[in-house]
Amino acid sequence: MLNDLIDLARTAGRIARDHAGVERDVHSKGRGDWVSHVDRLIEDTLASRIRSRYPDHQILGEEAGGLPDLHRPLWIIDPIDGTTNYLRGIPAWAVSIALCEPRRDGLVPRWGIVYDPMRDEAFTAEDGAGAWCNGRRIYTSPCDRLEDALLASALPFRFPEHLEACGRVHLEVASRCEDHRRGGAASLDMAYVAAGRLDGYYELAIWPWDVAAGELLVRCAGGVATDYQGSTQGLITRRSILAAGTPALHQHLLSAVAPLAGAAARLPGPAVLP
Repeated sequence: MLNDLIDLARTAGRIARDHAGVERDVHSKGRGDWVSHVDRLIEDTLASRIRSRYPDHQILGEEAGGLPDLHRPLWIIDPIDGTTNYLRGIPAWAVSIALCEPRRDGLVPRWGIVYDPMRDEAFTAEDGAGAWCNGRRIYTSPCDRLEDALLASALPFRFPEHLEACGRVHLEVASRCEDHRRGGAASLDMAYVAAGRLDGYYELAIWPWDVAAGELLVRCAGGVATDYQGSTQGLITRRSILAAGTPALHQHLLSAVAPLAGAAARLPGPAVLP
């Protein structure tokens, strides 16, 4: 199955690279939220290939949302995570694909890939087997102190009413950790947590396609990934992510983001997926 994911992700990467710098058909979905012809082309291409191979599977993509059946396998696709970076020529974007299986506690990622076409790095994971970068086994960092941690995050630009509260939390975390990054592609930042390049990642107001593959990578590499309330359940409905290389660092970050846990629970759910 991983070979199928790698093939799909590399196909998406080729399409995106071929169109890089020449994209003109760009539309805004909201404040700071863009979709291009390339996003739609990639998602349509991947969906067509998946349906031809697995006609009984479902597909949830950033450009084609919906409420999935929790009892059938589900592919979750982000054709270009970091579209703003892509459109502006910033080489920090990725293709994210996860295949989820129905289990007692809902749909759970079983296989995942985050592919960086600009560096030709394929971060892959299989539940219960491990995580790899271009075939080399990867592990999360051993950092367990917030003061030693290199972290990444993002602000909820789609929900400006939460910016002030998030800003306070980010400032508190940034004042205590070693350093703080904002890369603009959640899946890539989480792949870096899985590979030990970053020690943790946290974000309010995410969607399933932002994190499905990335959180699987983190867990398969030895780390912890939950929402802001510490739960691993409800992939389709939860709107926050907190990933760390160790349980101790995750606990420190969980305490730090506690003021935002209520806001995460109140954000719109899948009934209004774009």
